[in-house]
Amino acid sequence: MKKLLISLVLALTALAVNAQRYVEDIDTVYTVHHINQEQFKHLVADWSAHDWKMNSPRPVVVDFYADWCQPCRRLAPILRQVAQHYEGEVDFYSINVDNNTDIAGVFEIRSIPFLLICPLDGEPKSVVGLYPQSEIIRVINQALRW
Repeated sequence: MKKLLISLVLALTALAVNAQRYVEDIDTVYTVHHINQEQFKHLVADWSAHDWKMNSPRPVVVDFYADWCQPCRRLAPILRQVAQHYEGEVDFYSINVDNNTDIAGVFEIRSIPFLLICPLDGEPKSVVGLYPQSEIIRVINQALRW
């Protein structure tokens, strides 16, 4: 009986570990990746260039935030859910404005959270403030003309 109980516990533990790994893998694929202003140039667009030209094969949403910003902290899990909603159709990044002041200045970021929505064609659109998931999805769809 004791061996059966140990086998059952080991099997349940293995199942739980595999389930957790599966959730982590999904979150890794469809999540908000932290980048800096130099990575932005390669992954999104060269923000220092005069003409806006996307480098990404997909539309991009960039969250400009600061660690001390309470609304930014509340927005983070909402953006992870939004990223999962788009299932790889849109790339999501976040940039800390305190550590990346040059790019924050270029986009004239005066208030955070600040979302920059970058369609493949046309100029990026910005949204300032904390909004529920449904409103963020609506704004992204509108900016991307989906």
